[in-house]
Amino acid sequence: MTRTSDEEAVRALVDAFTVGWNAHDGTACARPFAPDADFTNIMGLTARGRETIARGHDEILSTIFRDTRIASKVERIRFIKPDVAVAEVAFELEGGELPFGLMRSSAGLVATKDEDSWSIVVFRNMIPFERPAAGPVERALVENASSRD
Repeated sequence: MTRTSDEEAVRALVDAFTVGWNAHDGTACARPFAPDADFTNIMGLTARGRETIARGHDEILSTIFRDTRIASKVERIRFIKPDVAVAEVAFELEGGELPFGLMRSSAGLVATKDEDSWSIVVFRNMIPFERPAAGPVERALVENASSRD
């Protein structure tokens, strides 16, 4: 695979998760994950393994997130090694009564390539919040992030 096709494969993992969420299908959400993947949700709870990730998503998609849909945007992909990629993903939620007023989340993920197949091995989801920048370094980071959008 070329770098372009590897990047497309990592993006496809995020797309598969998004399609699964929008179908309210935990098994489909978990399909892009490695069998022993680690998933940390917005509350900091960690699940290990594709099966647990699937069951957890079935649960939330039939309860607190039952009427929601998400849109995803891969903001960056960085290849640490030819078979290891780190990606930052923005999620926008809509529909139903959004729990906690949650409208967006931001995830960092690590994907690995085994032979010709990519899978997510680590997924960390968080709720971004705004606060005043602490100083010049943070102001520059905020400015750079704004100019990329």
